[in-house]
Amino acid sequence: MADRVYIDADVLILGGGTAGCLAAWEARQVGGDDLKIVIVEKAFIRHSGSLSAGMNALNMYINQGTPEDYVSYVRYDICGAPIREDIVLSVAREVNDTVSILEAAGLPMKKKEDGRYLNRGKWNIEVNGSLLKPITASKAYEAKAEIYNRVYITELIIKDNVCVGAVGFGVRDGKFYICRGKVTLLCTGGAAGLWRPNNRRDAHHRIWYFPFNCGSSYAMCKRAGAEMTSFDMRLVPVRTKDTFSPTGTLAIGMGAPMVNALGDSFMEKDPYYLSWGGHTAPTPIRMLAFQRETLAHRSPIYMDTTRGDSAKVIGLKGQYLDMSPSIVLYWGCNDHDPSREPIELDGGDPHLVGAHAGMSGAWTRDISRETTVDRLYVSGDALGAAPSRFISGSWTCGRIAARHMVKALKDNSYQLLEINPDTLDDMENRTYGPMRRFEEKSPEGVWTDGTLSGGVSPKDMESRMQKIMDEYCGGRTHWYFVNETYLSIARKHIKRMRNDQLQYLCARDLHDLQLAWDVINRLDVCQLVIEHISFRKETRFPGYVNRTDYPETNPDYDCFINSRWDAETDEVKCFKVPYQQLVPGDRRKQSI
Repeated sequence: MADRVYIDADVLILGGGTAGCLAAWEARQVGGDDLKIVIVEKAFIRHSGSLSAGMNALNMYINQGTPEDYVSYVRYDICGAPIREDIVLSVAREVNDTVSILEAAGLPMKKKEDGRYLNRGKWNIEVNGSLLKPITASKAYEAKAEIYNRVYITELIIKDNVCVGAVGFGVRDGKFYICRGKVTLLCTGGAAGLWRPNNRRDAHHRIWYFPFNCGSSYAMCKRAGAEMTSFDMRLVPVRTKDTFSPTGTLAIGMGAPMVNALGDSFMEKDPYYLSWGGHTAPTPIRMLAFQRETLAHRSPIYMDTTRGDSAKVIGLKGQYLDMSPSIVLYWGCNDHDPSREPIELDGGDPHLVGAHAGMSGAWTRDISRETTVDRLYVSGDALGAAPSRFISGSWTCGRIAARHMVKALKDNSYQLLEINPDTLDDMENRTYGPMRRFEEKSPEGVWTDGTLSGGVSPKDMESRMQKIMDEYCGGRTHWYFVNETYLSIARKHIKRMRNDQLQYLCARDLHDLQLAWDVINRLDVCQLVIEHISFRKETRFPGYVNRTDYPETNPDYDCFINSRWDAETDEVKCFKVPYQQLVPGDRRKQSI
């Protein structure tokens, strides 16, 4: 038995990222000094999560129009598909206030001569964001939250559909952490690494999304019995080749068009793309255009910075140093001058996100951010069906979730619930299972690289999973195309890995144990993805999920695809949930 650490909280926050830090701050504002707020973070809160590399813009800010106009934009950017308009609207109404709070905390904002924020397009504002995460984390410190760094949460504790808390292990001390909360917020990010990345070997983590977000929020919600949504829609990024740096800086900030090898600005020539707005077409359509040009043998595809605003191209390196310094190093190593040469693009491996141009996550009751599991709330990328909240929207979502949590805590006089000791023993055995298997199998023999002859390493199991998803669930190998035959093969192989092969997963040490749980979580999320895509008999998100057997949209699927996992049968049961349009207007057009 491992040494145990017991933690009790009024408000338990799992994940000290974008949403978690602001949730702690807001909980203190509305809950008062006596409220015990605990944050559990698997890394170190000042430099962890998706903000760790910084960012040069906040992609959600109401520069013009109204919050309703922003909902119209989000709806349009997801190809007119159903979104949770109530959630997006609640964020849009508060996001500007949240940005002001972070500016007061020290976030350097770029401004015009008249003192207004320097906008980049309709809904973005520019920042000097290299210290974005330390500034965000400062709000958690300001809230005097009790912070536990380097604790990897593995499972939620559920009792009669009530979230009691969570358990995990210390990635440095190896202790077993048992955390109870009167209310719990889960915000541990989205999911990268399900599909095989373009770069291999030591560069396999050079992807667009944060590579250490393993889908734990989705997997833990699923295993807890929560209703999940929109895993039939993943984000497939078009990014700079090799470094996979963001391209919005080039398109919106520099005015650089996307061109093919012939120099054609195809977004402004093809009638289909023009019908969607040309170079301002929805994000999935721009990905579809990249795919079509490539498959028509008109690649490579570029962002033509030689046609952009020359004055802005000069400052391009400074822009990227705030969020993706690897591309600046790449240009330096390869003598690349973006003012003289265009920047080559590539399609990356798909990612699951809830707060960017994706919708995967847990389904929530109204705008409270409470899941269908009582006392369990989600925010950030863990919150489903409400895309395009980005950084500032995730800050705001954390604040909104915290207010609802504190209100529920007070209104219902919630108390900490007791946990059966046998339940904790079972959870501890599952948590440390891969390490204990390594110890048990070591006498059978160890290969020269330290892996067991009778076990499977996390690296090898992850590689097998990524190969399956890449080849049979719409990865880059098949240019994101998929059909039911492929999905049935993916289903068979992933089921076998989850049910038969995980018993051989071994971890040599605590670092390996983290990697083992990353694979366990990713495999659980793979099951969600396969079943959701299979259930949606249409192509609702061209460019993201291209179904060759159902290439058109079907009005029967103008809805959300939700699901619940049945622990007894290990089946994901999908079902339709109606879409409610709150903001009037054509969903395939922007209001401004």
